[in-house]
Amino acid sequence: MVYCEGGLWAIEARAFCIRCTPFTHNFWVLVDADGQVAEQLHGLAVDPATGRAKAIGWSAHVLLAVQGADFAWALQPGQPRTVCARGGEGEVVPRWLAATAAIPAVNALGLRYPNLWQHGYRANCNTVFNTFGQIMGFDDPARLLPTLAPGIRLVVSRGLIERYRYRPLSTG
Repeated sequence: MVYCEGGLWAIEARAFCIRCTPFTHNFWVLVDADGQVAEQLHGLAVDPATGRAKAIGWSAHVLLAVQGADFAWALQPGQPRTVCARGGEGEVVPRWLAATAAIPAVNALGLRYPNLWQHGYRANCNTVFNTFGQIMGFDDPARLLPTLAPGIRLVVSRGLIERYRYRPLSTG
């Protein structure tokens, strides 16, 4: 199914529904002019010993921001989604690039992934979603999807948001 008709690009907020829970892992998707997922942005728990991402993390793991097109597990039929930006490539992609430019700085923070009971007050995958959303210039990313996403009201760093925030070129 093509979601961006007429050769338009889009940035979508999406939610991966976590099985057997009411919770979601929220993430970003860049959709190309053909309606295909070109890239995804996630915050993930990563085992520092193996470098492998984990479906469910805990404090022995690190929280990393990652991008790529190979997260097929995250794309669920009928998943909650909201189109946050739509337009020509030159309008949409610069927002996306603002967020991807921040990935090394987010990862350099060396954040530990929280234990399950700490997700409401410590940075987790949904915190990375909120941070990237604010960097891309979306107002209140925590309210974009009708989901239960612990940690979504937190940000990894206000300073990083200000440093990398998307600023449209002025036309006048």
